Amino acid sequence: MINQHKPTAHWLRMGALLILTGTAAAYPRATWGNEWHVAPMGDDTADGTPDHPFATLERARDAARSARKANDTGESAAEQAIIRLHGGIHKRTRVLVLDARDAETRILGARDGSTRLHAGTFLKQQDFRRVTEQAVLNRADPSARDVIVALDLNAAGILNAVPYPDTFTNGGGICDLYWNDTPLPLARWPNDDPTTMQEVLDRGDWSLGPTRRPGTFLAREDRLKRWSATDGLWLEGYWRVPWESHTIRVESMDPMARTITFATPIVGGIGSKYAPKDSLGDGKEPWWAVNLLEEIDRPGEWCIHFPARTLYLWPPDAWRDAPTASIFIADLNEPMIRIVDGSGITIEGLTLEGGLGDGIVIEGGHGNRVAGCTLRNLGGNGVIARSGTNHTIESCDLHTLGTAGIRLIGGDRAALTPCGHRAINNHIHKVGRRKKTYAAGIHVGDSTETAIGCRVAHNLIHDLPHAAVLYTGNDHVFEYNEICRVALTSRDVGAFYTRYDWTSQGNVLQHNFVHSSPRANAFYIDDGDSGDSVEGNVVFRCACGPFLGGGHDNTVRNNIVIECDIGVYIDARGVSRGYATNNAFGSQLVAIEATQEPWSSRYPHLARLSEVDAGLPHGNVISRNVTIDCEKPLLLGGTAEQLADNTIEPPTTLSLAEAGFNDPIHLDFTLPKQSPLQAHVPDFQPIPFDRIGVQNDVYRKTLPTRDVRDAALGDRTVADSLSSAADIEASNR
Repeated sequence: MINQHKPTAHWLRMGALLILTGTAAAYPRATWGNEWHVAPMGDDTADGTPDHPFATLERARDAARSARKANDTGESAAEQAIIRLHGGIHKRTRVLVLDARDAETRILGARDGSTRLHAGTFLKQQDFRRVTEQAVLNRADPSARDVIVALDLNAAGILNAVPYPDTFTNGGGICDLYWNDTPLPLARWPNDDPTTMQEVLDRGDWSLGPTRRPGTFLAREDRLKRWSATDGLWLEGYWRVPWESHTIRVESMDPMARTITFATPIVGGIGSKYAPKDSLGDGKEPWWAVNLLEEIDRPGEWCIHFPARTLYLWPPDAWRDAPTASIFIADLNEPMIRIVDGSGITIEGLTLEGGLGDGIVIEGGHGNRVAGCTLRNLGGNGVIARSGTNHTIESCDLHTLGTAGIRLIGGDRAALTPCGHRAINNHIHKVGRRKKTYAAGIHVGDSTETAIGCRVAHNLIHDLPHAAVLYTGNDHVFEYNEICRVALTSRDVGAFYTRYDWTSQGNVLQHNFVHSSPRANAFYIDDGDSGDSVEGNVVFRCACGPFLGGGHDNTVRNNIVIECDIGVYIDARGVSRGYATNNAFGSQLVAIEATQEPWSSRYPHLARLSEVDAGLPHGNVISRNVTIDCEKPLLLGGTAEQLADNTIEPPTTLSLAEAGFNDPIHLDFTLPKQSPLQAHVPDFQPIPFDRIGVQNDVYRKTLPTRDVRDAALGDRTVADSLSSAADIEASNR
């Protein structure tokens, strides 16, 4: 039982005496069991009790370690330790490292949710000065000259303010600026929708030989005349494909001729991949100029002048009326918490914010858990579970992140041993602020790190520039997730997306709701990926429902696709792309030894790929699907002969009235028990629509679902889509 009495005068005098004599603890340790308290105004020389809390997590961690070591009985099970963080802002200047010595430790925030771990460098308005240098004012937009202020980054102790590299995809390594817990926009032109290249003059040469050279293009506008490139000029754009964003330094420009030449080439060169053959582009490649002093033209915008290490800012509108508002720079470029080979560690009820790196990184160990936390205003990923087994990220809110929300990695692919990681009941939105593509809400594995046997369920993921879920590997389950408003600035991508692996088998995508994403295919099994099951999902207003891009042994069954241009798609792209002789695909089969255990038993169909023309799709099953008001219920990208070794049943096409949904006007696609749809498709299996999305639990008392759906229905900013038959064919070249 915790003693809530205040310390007596005797103990206060003893504490003062102990401090004066240099004793490590200012207060004698009371009998609190294995529980320690930490408060923003605590004291690391205190004893960690509720009335005399420590100041830092490190002090509490070390106290728990010492107590555990003193009480060690030699038993294998670790004694649980509890570290309670009081409400308020706990400032962080370094990563908190937990390891095997911290097994079964629980780090708990205040029950009212007020505990914040903050890695930002806090500033005051008086740290900014009025700009008086005429050279700077001459460059500034006329509307900004009387209002912009400057911050000396050296005086503020900011480290991450060095010049951008020649090309990058992830924010370029510079810090972020926040006002009242909201990120302020880096200056760019245009402010909102991009401009486009008028004409590509030279795609560039990306070889490593003597002909290597950057690309050159003709700009549409005369805006170049305003810019000075003396301190560096970088342009961000989708230069070749709509699913890759690069920011590239400009080597030279001719403002009168409106030509721009880059400092370095990118692979594939500039100019749309989808442009007509023998052309250098299509004149639609989008781009922005970034971090330019001349383009600070509205409140809140800022840039860094690299040579002088000075930050220029047009203060937000409320600047003068809010002299005590929170201003901070995210500059700590490492995780806020790292767990290395720890087991049974719980991080619960905390808000982690203000860093330039990741929130929480788990490496190795077993059964660690992040629950009921908020991860926001970070430059990196929210939570990474890399290696180890059975780590869980549960009922967390992850938003306003520079990179991805959650990453799950682990398992032994050769032995098909699962890692058992889980991402359950999380609300993820507005990620990919610094990395516009391949920074999804949830990643399960990636091109360099494998994942086996993860579960991703009951998550709500929305408002993303690219994909919601990117996955590779085997035996994952993706179920009961709701996804909407993805691919806001990119194209040719999926809400769920995987690609380029014949051996990425056994993944189940069931009972998900994907909607309001007209630039995205809902389930995009791209570039030969194989062996997945897409069953019992609902898709509304996307470019396409399930999309099979030339792979094998995929199952698409019992899905409902509503008001999409294309209901279901399958093609034979492997013929024109030479999959049968592609060393990458062949080496995958060799690497996993498809004819040996456990692969031969788990996926016996893989062995036959060495006996058939694997450039043709084999063994796919498309059956028992329903489409409603789709322009093309089924689209085939290949001849009947090329698609012959697949079971392809055209979807049943119905109207909304014939389906009999509960309340489609408000995106409730629940089917009653005696559904009219089942009268048309007697063997259609019920979809548990009411179970999809985030759920109430001990951490989540209210649900954001209704507000998110209402916002999606009211949005008209993403009405265009890459979904016509011609566009699909172009994307497959």
